[in-house]
Amino acid sequence: MSFDESFFVALAFAVVIAAFVYLRLPSKLVAALDDRADQIRKELEQAKKLREDAEALLAEYEAKRNAAEQQAEQIVADARANAEALAAEAKQKMEDSLERRTQQAQEKIARAEANMVKEVRLAVTSIAISAAEQVIRDTFSDEQKQALAAENLTEIDSKFQ
Repeated sequence: MSFDESFFVALAFAVVIAAFVYLRLPSKLVAALDDRADQIRKELEQAKKLREDAEALLAEYEAKRNAAEQQAEQIVADARANAEALAAEAKQKMEDSLERRTQQAQEKIARAEANMVKEVRLAVTSIAISAAEQVIRDTFSDEQKQALAAENLTEIDSKFQ
């Protein structure tokens, strides 16, 4: 009987299969594959749950971002409205101040004008008195001057009684 290589290969194959069966490797291999399948299934479920959590968190952050953008827009709008109100108030105050200053300047001009009119009247009165005095001195005699003075004193006395 001659043994060739194919016999030894077959014998080695049979020994390996017998060792696998004796050591219960197929059942251990199936159990290991089942365990690995269960572990992969659990990891997939965990990944699915994590993805759902991440999507929920993303949606929450998107909502918060949108709310923050709206709040920022509202703040900008409020600031713009406040600035416009302050500008309008400042403009109104400036106009009021300008109006008061214009009024004060007009009153000052009116007072200065009234003072000038008084001064001109006093100057004209003073000049008229001086001229009247000069005319009386030059044209009236002493008797006429005394008669005129007495007449004026009587007139002044009657006005004060």
